[in-house]
Amino acid sequence: MKKIISLTLALSMLISAGTFTAFAEDKAVPVDVDEAVYAQLMENEWICDKNDDGIITDEELKQVTQLDIDLDGIKDLSWVSKLEKCHYITFENGEITDFSALKQMPVLSTLKLENVPLTDISFIKELDLDECRFEKMDQITTAQKMAVLKWSAPDIWAGTSARINCSPRGLTDCTITLKNTDIAVFMSGKNTGENEYEYIYGRSAGTTEYTVSLDGEVYYTGELKIKETPGAYAPQLHDTEIKDFKVDNSSYYNLDTETGNSGKVVLLNGTLYSIKGSKITAVETDVVKYEHVYKRSYSKSYNYADMVLKNDGTLLVNGEKIADISVRDMRDGYYIGENGSIYTIVPQGEGFTTATVATDSTDWVKDCAPLYIDKNGLIKYYSCDLIGDGKVRVFTGNTNIGTPVSSYGEYSLCYVVDSAHHLYELNFSGSFIKTKLADDAVSVRAGELYDSVEYVTTRGDVKTVKTSRAGSGYSRTDGKNIGVHGGTFYIPEYQRREISENDAVFSYYIDSSDTMSLSFLGDYCGLTNVADEVASAYDKEQDNGYVYFLRTDGSIWGYNLDKKQWQEAVAGTAPKEEHKQVRGDVNADGEFNVSDAVLFQKWLSGDKNTKLADWKAADFYSDDKLDVYDFCLMKKELVL
Repeated sequence: MKKIISLTLALSMLISAGTFTAFAEDKAVPVDVDEAVYAQLMENEWICDKNDDGIITDEELKQVTQLDIDLDGIKDLSWVSKLEKCHYITFENGEITDFSALKQMPVLSTLKLENVPLTDISFIKELDLDECRFEKMDQITTAQKMAVLKWSAPDIWAGTSARINCSPRGLTDCTITLKNTDIAVFMSGKNTGENEYEYIYGRSAGTTEYTVSLDGEVYYTGELKIKETPGAYAPQLHDTEIKDFKVDNSSYYNLDTETGNSGKVVLLNGTLYSIKGSKITAVETDVVKYEHVYKRSYSKSYNYADMVLKNDGTLLVNGEKIADISVRDMRDGYYIGENGSIYTIVPQGEGFTTATVATDSTDWVKDCAPLYIDKNGLIKYYSCDLIGDGKVRVFTGNTNIGTPVSSYGEYSLCYVVDSAHHLYELNFSGSFIKTKLADDAVSVRAGELYDSVEYVTTRGDVKTVKTSRAGSGYSRTDGKNIGVHGGTFYIPEYQRREISENDAVFSYYIDSSDTMSLSFLGDYCGLTNVADEVASAYDKEQDNGYVYFLRTDGSIWGYNLDKKQWQEAVAGTAPKEEHKQVRGDVNADGEFNVSDAVLFQKWLSGDKNTKLADWKAADFYSDDKLDVYDFCLMKKELVL
């Protein structure tokens, strides 16, 4: 039976001078589908009934982009042809075995089937799916799944990465094997990838065979081509350098007034720049530190703050001086005065006021919020709870740990080494928890995996210890094993130009020679002497996208992705200073300490991602070569 709601005709008869008047009120007509289907749509009314009038119309169903349907009681799927804009659909249960109607969905990209009594999935070959997943459907064999998969390999520029094309992804995990790792290699550094989602990095121009297998059986063999690049752009370097650099969000200096979204700012060599499309503009000078902070107000909304610390100790919050005291440092919305006291900004109305957090401090523990050192040399911690508009309740507590000699913090975890060589983990996620990890530490740093930290022992060895972040043991640096590092840009405006989300998200890589490479919509872009990523931006007037990079001389260069042009946006501003060589100071920071020993040891162990800023400083044996003998002498001098 079709579900039909007829029009209600309201009649009112007025007799006046022999006339008759009729009034009719039109009502919305529900979509013409089976009752069982309509009932399911109404269960998804928050998706389907956009105007919330209790009726789902044809036009409303056309606008649905995702849908989750239980097929119990539903006999056919012919109605899915009405889902003109639906990208994601999930079906579960029921008795339907014919899903050929899905071919009438023009933009369907993701299909999930759960506990559906299918035995023939060959129809999937006729769908243009990005992903397909089965759950509780053990009747579908591995051979059936492999039979519907389509494989192909894109051409990859050397120095960039891509995935083997598998359509659809998600049906089963396959092993992909590359024959020649001198041509191409997985980001892990291995010649095999355990699933179709892993990226392959192009090492050098050429071709290599790849195979797709499962449980030892090869199902597909293809050829992967790595293209030779046209060469990276290599403008001449200035006689300048990088002294300080940070990229952050901004709600005051760079706010998109149309969307209300924060934009990007970059702090470079004492100047804060706002990045807007094709323009980078200086907004503050003589800046020591910048932070973008948001705090929940008493009305449950969020107040945003751009905090700028100047060289003279002036603190600006959203362009206004907020404190009369001279500020020494700031972090996470807190700041410390020259008198040692700690303060914080507190949401008040749509702005901020200030509150005192601690008056017994001398300094805070480096890189470890919310720890500080009190006047007795002990480590304490602080917290603030908002109890009213512009009002907070402050709490400070003791850790019973002495003066720190090394510290490292990440998320709600802090790692501290005290003068007695004890290494502690301090956990602030909920109640405060203190755990001793070692008794022979002299310094601590991040580990190779997210669930570990590394520390240097009193004997000069480097040890790794598991942390309370157990279960997250994946690598911090994708590509480290192949000597590259990089990141990802996302420019959502390209999707409004009918460019797919996958293409609007793209990666770049910086190799061991500081050459950056990226591929966007099949085109190559490269730049030499790159130190780091800055940001991506979109110029709405030009309708062009931009990516910005920091070069080793402290200059910023922007690349127009549409016009394929480089242009210098900020010239190098900090003149190079002659650095006096310090024996053992391989990282060239002016001091010889345990961090130099850790860096040198990693370099000796063959870590391709490790560089020595001054290799000659490690030549303790004075033979113009570096080996384990130099490391032994370095450790001996460090201990002395």
